Amino acid sequence: MQKKTLPLIIICVIFLGLFLNAQQNDNKILKHVEPPFWWVGMKNTQLQLLVHGDKISDYKIEISYPGVEVISTNKAENPNYIFLNLKISENTKPGMFRVSFIKGSKKMEYQYSLKPRVKRENQGQGVDGSDVIYLITPDRFANGDTSNDSTDDTIEKVDRKNHDGRHGGDIKGILDHFDYIKEYGVTTLWLNPFQENDQPAYSYHGYGISDFYKTDSRFGTNEDFKTLVDKSHQNGMKVIMDQVFNHCGAGHWWMNDLPSKDWLNQWESYTSTNFATIIASDPYASRSDYDLLTKGWFDKNLPDLNLENKYMETYMIQNSIWWVEYAGLDGIRMDTYPYPDQNAMSNWMQALTNEYPGFYMVAETWASRTSYLSYWNNENTNRNGYTSYVNSVSDYPLYFAILESFGKEGDIYKLYETLAEDFVYGNAYNNKVFNGNHDQGRIFGILGENVEKLKLSMVFTLTTRGIPQLYYGDEILMKKDKPDGQLREDFPGGWEGDTRNAFTASGRTDKENEVFNYVKTILNWRKNAKSIHQGKLTHYKPDHNVYVYFRHTDNENTMVIINNSDKNIQTFDLTRYYESFKGYSKGIDIITGNNYETLDTIAIGKNTALILDLKK
Repeated sequence: MQKKTLPLIIICVIFLGLFLNAQQNDNKILKHVEPPFWWVGMKNTQLQLLVHGDKISDYKIEISYPGVEVISTNKAENPNYIFLNLKISENTKPGMFRVSFIKGSKKMEYQYSLKPRVKRENQGQGVDGSDVIYLITPDRFANGDTSNDSTDDTIEKVDRKNHDGRHGGDIKGILDHFDYIKEYGVTTLWLNPFQENDQPAYSYHGYGISDFYKTDSRFGTNEDFKTLVDKSHQNGMKVIMDQVFNHCGAGHWWMNDLPSKDWLNQWESYTSTNFATIIASDPYASRSDYDLLTKGWFDKNLPDLNLENKYMETYMIQNSIWWVEYAGLDGIRMDTYPYPDQNAMSNWMQALTNEYPGFYMVAETWASRTSYLSYWNNENTNRNGYTSYVNSVSDYPLYFAILESFGKEGDIYKLYETLAEDFVYGNAYNNKVFNGNHDQGRIFGILGENVEKLKLSMVFTLTTRGIPQLYYGDEILMKKDKPDGQLREDFPGGWEGDTRNAFTASGRTDKENEVFNYVKTILNWRKNAKSIHQGKLTHYKPDHNVYVYFRHTDNENTMVIINNSDKNIQTFDLTRYYESFKGYSKGIDIITGNNYETLDTIAIGKNTALILDLKK
């Protein structure tokens, strides 16, 4: 018996080996299938697979898996691409299914994974007025893993001496200093893009993405990012991902083999965008100006994606959803929002909202005036028939008002005047309010290294209407200005061998600790201040450079007094504000802990703010 079956087994093994080897060789034709996997139970049952391989359009495609239906197989202009449109029914079971590629007698198979949706604790909880966002440039925060400073699969190597180079910060560095972030009191993390940026130079910032589905190996892995999200959720915190639809990096894998000529916005020669975002909402804009805004390139190394191409639009929308589902994101910050095709961005907003109702999405919208910023934050259809569906915008008009108000000889009336125009917005309480970010000079330096003015800007940012966002390092008096690589400086103590460690109180100067503790006090009080989270804003026209406003609900009331002048006020009369604190007779300054037993008059020092938690 053994003598008869042994040769048969050997023959079968040899045949199977040859078969698998033939399949392996054939599968080398396939270069990319994206998204790399998907989930069952999504509200949108449609899935577009981008399939890239040598003359892949010559192949017939078959799928046999219960609940998965091939709707269409669409060939691209380039025969190396197919866009495979699938329908995944509601009752489809998770598992692996085979995608068969058939050409005559040749057949190759690709295993595609459908995963079960996982409910994580606090996943998708949304970001709102109860939160404070902390923006981190990962390459410049902390180097937790020196072994990935330079990697074999990326071109640019670490060079910490070059302010435009890669310095080695990574996701593990953020995880290693998570306790510092938690102690500080912020509730939400926003990282500048961490996806792969395989560029010869200037790749640290993350906005030249070369693989939309992969974490840059110099930052870590997809699993490392997911670990950061999970740890944030376990600590009652949230995570916002920075995404980019307007452009990719010149090192993206498809740049050597585009699906079609219109995959990018291409010109006869390099043509830059005009960067005039007001054109997007200008009712009198010329077509040539509009095309230059939306189709011009940001840089020679940042090819402009053409979202008017429906395959590209679907690709980017699915990528966004993929990261939300994979990592359990709580929000998205969309880079350069006014630049891509408006209709595609509107479709993205609707797709995300449909899949994740209440999901937080903030648009980067550089606009100096509320009038044209409101084009994007408008609950109604604009006069041109366009509805953006954006639920949060970056409040640049208020940012510029902060700089003007607290700058040299500044008048705080500018803040009052800017907020008075909130009637143009759909919901101004969802605006992201900030006094610094990765694109602007450090607030401390801009304000002439004046600690008192910096504190006033922090008080206003953290107590006015909207969702506050702070930039890493401003709490320890980082002060550098442009160029970008300089203002995005390394956090002291994040690198082995640093002369000091500003993540610890002993590693900070007295002034740095003064500011850190000042902001920390406000942040940790703010976590439970429902008057700030949910309260309406009532403010009073500033007099003598003193601004008074209230954040109030039916049960809580907070009074903020900002003396932006260089004069001490020994007896500041509160009678004028009685209508806003009627029913309240005393208050506690949450910054100093001082009790105020009456609300008739109050003393307030020059360039000083009071945050009074009013009591009955």
